[in-house]
Amino acid sequence: MPDSKPPDNEPTVAEDLDAATLLSLAGSLADGAVLEALRARGFRVTRAHGYIFQRLLTGDQTITTLAADLRITQQGASKHVDELERAGLVSRRVSPHDRRARMVALTDEGRIAIRTAREARAAFDEHARAVVGDELLAATRRALALLLDDSGMSRHIADRTIPWAD
Repeated sequence: MPDSKPPDNEPTVAEDLDAATLLSLAGSLADGAVLEALRARGFRVTRAHGYIFQRLLTGDQTITTLAADLRITQQGASKHVDELERAGLVSRRVSPHDRRARMVALTDEGRIAIRTAREARAAFDEHARAVVGDELLAATRRALALLLDDSGMSRHIADRTIPWAD
């Protein structure tokens, strides 16, 4: 009969997991909370769409610029913009600088989706504060910010060009 116990070197509780796994799982938990709130309000968006939204917060963009900034193909950027356009969250118009190019812009409905996501992240923070307390949450935020700074991610955060992460 096979042993039903996990091997000794396999963590069986969250506290025993390595930092990378904990960060990944916590990020998935946060993403899930935001997506659930958006879907409850009727927005059919994905985590990937968030990268497009973030970039559009800096202003209208061409597909070429979106793709380059997010480090994805133009076909990939077009696919996601098409989905967001069908959902009424972005629109396209002719570029005033190059009539061959199309500019992608947030619609009013897209801005409402962004506000909804921000409200969901704030609610997630409040839940985290209730679970771990102010001091530990503040220390966790500082630690995560230090890791992001060390990786060079702060520049991408500042200009909203966080590279696509699959």
